[in-house]
Amino acid sequence: MDDAPDPSPLLIGTADEHLLDVALRWCAAVGSTPDVATDVSAVRRSWRGAAAVVLGDDLAPGIGRARLPRRDHVLLLTREREASWPDAVAVGAVDVVTDADDRRVVEMLAVALDGRGEACLVTVVGGVGGAGASTVATGLALGAADRGLRTLLLDADPLGGGIELVLGAEHADGLRWGDLGHAAGTVAAGSLADALPTHAGVSVLSWGRHGPPEVPDAIGGVLAAGLRGFDVVVADVPRHLDAAGAELVGRSVLTVVLVPEEVRAVGAARRVVARLEPHTSSVALVSVVRPGGIGSEAVSEALGLPVLARLRHDRHLRQAVDHGHGPGGSRPARRVAGFVLDVLGLDARVSVP
Repeated sequence: MDDAPDPSPLLIGTADEHLLDVALRWCAAVGSTPDVATDVSAVRRSWRGAAAVVLGDDLAPGIGRARLPRRDHVLLLTREREASWPDAVAVGAVDVVTDADDRRVVEMLAVALDGRGEACLVTVVGGVGGAGASTVATGLALGAADRGLRTLLLDADPLGGGIELVLGAEHADGLRWGDLGHAAGTVAAGSLADALPTHAGVSVLSWGRHGPPEVPDAIGGVLAAGLRGFDVVVADVPRHLDAAGAELVGRSVLTVVLVPEEVRAVGAARRVVARLEPHTSSVALVSVVRPGGIGSEAVSEALGLPVLARLRHDRHLRQAVDHGHGPGGSRPARRVAGFVLDVLGLDARVSVP
């Protein structure tokens, strides 16, 4: 799989020598050689491609009148912060900064240069114990990797036995949660991707044999780095929904709940869905086929949620996982992953020679 392209240079847009010196100092602090534009036309040419834009207040009125497309990571640099907010709104700036804001601006520019944007975060939750949430989460990650997407499989269940065992990555070198428990502050996306175990094209953050009893506080920085550094993040979340799980569900594009087609499982899933609802409205089901079961329509009607796909029994799947081969060879697991990825609009990436 091809590495991500380097981010485009930072753009400084100003003809004011003092503001230019300030902006160049910030760019030097993050190790970036910027493009410098001294008029509106030059800013327009580099506006879309730059990783971030530091725009001087001398050019802001003209940029506002030019109605350039809205974009992320625009900072308005000014001598008088209060007087510049109308211009900031007009150009879509995320903040108004002055030469006294060195540390804050450097952190924002570092984030803009780090990684490639916001990944699609998908969370998977079992509606009842043993429903197969970890297997489906792993299948989704493998399916996304097969489509050429940079994928992170994140294990948020410290009592789940380690999703790296499901993937077959337990012998791969790299960091586990126990190694990241004391990490604090901003985590670099590139550093995270390089440090994690990788198997079958999937980077995985899981629990080793000896790790903390709960998801560490570092999950905030780790998740932020994962969302910047990958195209897809698939998180296996426990159904009791602790604080870390609630954060993951709240930030996810979609939460998939696995529900066996059984009356008792539907009763359990109803309680799980009730826990999810305060945190997200984006919930859908994958029903697990049971011989003589109630069927997917009954599951959907009982829970008031759509069933995206049905996971059929694969008698070879458990043996494949136990022998370290993972669920990648399972046709039912691949079929479910394909349905969910299609619903999310995650098409295969076309490699450019």
